[in-house]
Amino acid sequence: MTGSVAKPHDALRVFGLQLRQVREDAGLTGRAVAERTGWPHSKVSKLERGQQTATRSDVDAWVEATGAEPEDAERLHAALRQARLEYTEWRQRLSTGTRARQVQRRAAEAEATLIRAFEPGVLPGLLQTADYARAVFQGLVSTYQVANDVEEGVRARLSRQELLQQPGRRYQFVLAEAAFYCRMADSAVMRAQLDRLLSVARLPAVDLAVVPLGARWPVGPLNGFWIFDRDYALVETLGAELTLREPAEIAVYERIFETFSRLAVRGPAVTDLILGATRRYGG
Repeated sequence: MTGSVAKPHDALRVFGLQLRQVREDAGLTGRAVAERTGWPHSKVSKLERGQQTATRSDVDAWVEATGAEPEDAERLHAALRQARLEYTEWRQRLSTGTRARQVQRRAAEAEATLIRAFEPGVLPGLLQTADYARAVFQGLVSTYQVANDVEEGVRARLSRQELLQQPGRRYQFVLAEAAFYCRMADSAVMRAQLDRLLSVARLPAVDLAVVPLGARWPVGPLNGFWIFDRDYALVETLGAELTLREPAEIAVYERIFETFSRLAVRGPAVTDLILGATRRYGG
């Protein structure tokens, strides 16, 4: 989500204030910095208000334009690293219920043209049936003691799936086969969920791949994660959701995704794995 955002998080606001302080200490206006850097004035304004995420080269240009001292440059780079990491506890993320989070995710997904997701234990929300999603949300409400709006959350999650049918988007899902056997609900729900995977796998925009149980894992599957274009990655831990915007950190998750993608099977082999799991649930 590089670029403008509706509500900049606190670290971006703090970073913007630090940029402004360096500019003011140099006795420069925003227009003067824009002229020296060759940027439009709107970019200077957005950076200072925390409405645009800077790059390292942006900071270097700001330092050169303002004649900032080395210690100021070091402080700005440190603030940028912090601004590009957003840490939100699940209790905070879900404080207004499950629906609000789904609406937020839909907006993020609508902005992306390529979404890559890796999930080791739970099937992705974009692929879930209503009953499976209901079981997931009931677990979240119970675990994190947040507002119980499960039915609203389910409807909002299902509305996200409309994006799978829109042209101009691509989705790459790499799942661990173990996710088929993590029983999030009763057998009937799991059978229907697996059948849903078979349907989704046939969509033109979807590449569904599965890492078989017998594959040798090069790294422990600690968390699921999503990569939106090459702009940012969402990493879901038990306690919080991390939003990573630093290019080097995104690159790590891209490498991990590609590693598991190469281990995964596709096409008829995926169908066989799904049908095998379905039989385990009595299907």
